[in-house]
Amino acid sequence: MDIRKRLWNWCPRPKKPASTSFTRLALPLYVSLLIGGLLLTVGVAMVLLPPMIFNSSFDESGRVTEVVERVLFPGGAIVVYKHPIYDSDPAWSLSIKVHNYITCEEDLLVYVNSRTTALNELLSSLSPDDKIWVTVTFKESLEPADFKNLYEHYLAQSDRLDQSAIIVENEASGELETITLNAPSPDYLEEFITYPKKGLKTMGVISFDALVKADVAKTLKQDARILLVDPQECLTIRGLVKKYSQMGFKVTVDRPPILVKVFEPESTWGSTTIEELLTNPSKYNRWRLYFIGKISDLSFFEDAPFKLDEKLLVCYKYCGIDLSEQIAAEDIKNGDYAIVIGTFFKEHSTLYADKIEKVKQDYPLALTVDELHANSAKYDGQTVQVFGRVSDLGYLEEPFFKLDGKLLICYIHNNTNLQSQLNGVQNGDPMIVTGMFRYDGMTLYAEHIRPSKDIRQ
Repeated sequence: MDIRKRLWNWCPRPKKPASTSFTRLALPLYVSLLIGGLLLTVGVAMVLLPPMIFNSSFDESGRVTEVVERVLFPGGAIVVYKHPIYDSDPAWSLSIKVHNYITCEEDLLVYVNSRTTALNELLSSLSPDDKIWVTVTFKESLEPADFKNLYEHYLAQSDRLDQSAIIVENEASGELETITLNAPSPDYLEEFITYPKKGLKTMGVISFDALVKADVAKTLKQDARILLVDPQECLTIRGLVKKYSQMGFKVTVDRPPILVKVFEPESTWGSTTIEELLTNPSKYNRWRLYFIGKISDLSFFEDAPFKLDEKLLVCYKYCGIDLSEQIAAEDIKNGDYAIVIGTFFKEHSTLYADKIEKVKQDYPLALTVDELHANSAKYDGQTVQVFGRVSDLGYLEEPFFKLDGKLLICYIHNNTNLQSQLNGVQNGDPMIVTGMFRYDGMTLYAEHIRPSKDIRQ
């Protein structure tokens, strides 16, 4: 069978989620991995949207997780995140994560080839006894007896095994489930390959993380049963760790995706206008972005994409993702306004959505500074949210700054004091400000300030 077809066995056709919750539920395994991988970031990543839409968690300074640098490679990207931390004084830490951008069969093959090349480059720089963390994913789930044999040959002497993913049969229901758990130690191997948990019988092993010698990684790579041996720290990541460590940051590196078949968006997102996106598609290639717009051309026939504001194509059904049930549950129709978050693919001029929610009628409108100025009388007395870049901060008398050098923002008024949310903010930073607009004075009285950063340093 053609290698591309065999790889695609790992990439199932889109499945509808079991519930209509806003979290993507394409695969149970993906959910468990996503939860584990995002524990450090999900609380702060959601602050770009108001609490009325998603459960936001943000600190008083208004600081959020930011994308510091994004290194694209065919099929994915290496993303450097900057997280707020607190000791005696506010500080930052960095984490580096590999993301796979897989929307179709071809993307899967490209990702596997890219990461295999990264592994080869790393191995060529190491001695056989040097040890590296790798995530090993099989083309098909490995039978328990075959995994035992592989384990005893290559992994029994490993310094450490971490997470693994296995297929089990629930003896009560007879149904197959995919679970993640700690990879086995030698003393736990028999239990792992038979009954790792009460009432669950092991049917096959999908993947595992391990710290192995370079020569073992090379041998595993040549095993015909293995789809990918993905290094935690390829040469590019090692270069990024060195770069930011020398700048004084504490840097951690996440494990690679344990399943390459699932599209995994970035942990945070930025914002721009649809016009800016389509004018400069290369700038925003593979960025995760947030939009509010009017739905058109929505049809459930042939899984065709819909349009946002009659301009931006939005795909809602692709590898492992199917938002059609969510769209139906929210009763989203043509002409409705919706919040859409997704990853932009330049070559398709398409946003691949991973979240969608119908805009409530009382939700504040999302505008650019120019849009607000062009319709200032219309929005007088209304609560709006405005996108723009900070200007004149520190040059105007408190409590004022501007967005895009045009819109005056008042951040201390009545019982509202948002000065703490400006800590660390600099002129030129992108920002989303929600508040009441007053036509007399052309001033936005801020009720909430949210940094909207997606920056390279």
